[in-house]
Amino acid sequence: MAKTEAPSLVGKLETEVEIKASAGQFHHMFAGKPHHVSKASPGNIQSCDLHEGDWGTVGSIVFWNYVHDGEAKVAKERIEAVEPEKNLITFRVIEGDLMKEYKSFLITIQVTPKHGGPGSIVHWHLEYEKISDEVAHPETLLQFCVEVSQEIDEHLLSEEEEVKTTETLETEVEIKASAEKFHHMFAGKPHHVSKATPGNIQSCDLHEGDWGTVGSIVFWNYVHGKWGGKGGKGED
Repeated sequence: MAKTEAPSLVGKLETEVEIKASAGQFHHMFAGKPHHVSKASPGNIQSCDLHEGDWGTVGSIVFWNYVHDGEAKVAKERIEAVEPEKNLITFRVIEGDLMKEYKSFLITIQVTPKHGGPGSIVHWHLEYEKISDEVAHPETLLQFCVEVSQEIDEHLLSEEEEVKTTETLETEVEIKASAEKFHHMFAGKPHHVSKATPGNIQSCDLHEGDWGTVGSIVFWNYVHGKWGGKGGKGED
């Protein structure tokens, strides 16, 4: 009588996602600043917090809040491997919703530059062991990874566009006063600038902190262009 082989509980799933961002940029989102992934994919990722260690270092523990299959879920993961030269990072799930159905779960993300052109290929590799044969293979989670990848790509590209549209203007004005005196007008007593140029500056008020200290908030009322008075809040 022939033996019936029991179905294996160990499985692997993988997929590739073509993106326009560079391999290094995408890798850095998971290795260097995974707490920013929620900004790129807010419908899927709510947050990523560092529980132990440092971002992007082996042995560190990160905690994800995410939405999968319409349900809010969590995952505590340990970073198992980081290879910057290969744009590779591996996470092992150690606690959370996935551990209700899987004995072990590893997620490897590797990004490679596209040959002969701009952009990259994101390779997702899921390796797992189910607790029983009734548990489904995590195919919907793989699709979740695809969606997150696409949204991260859009986020990275929009950041690039913002950098491209940022410009700098500068000029020089020769004055007779000393450098220290002029600097002190803006650092130590910007509320006196209105006395020096009342036709342009109406007032400068301190909203938070102290004059001339990092992080302090000041509020300017000024006249610019044909529309008259304007206001602007600035941070030191």
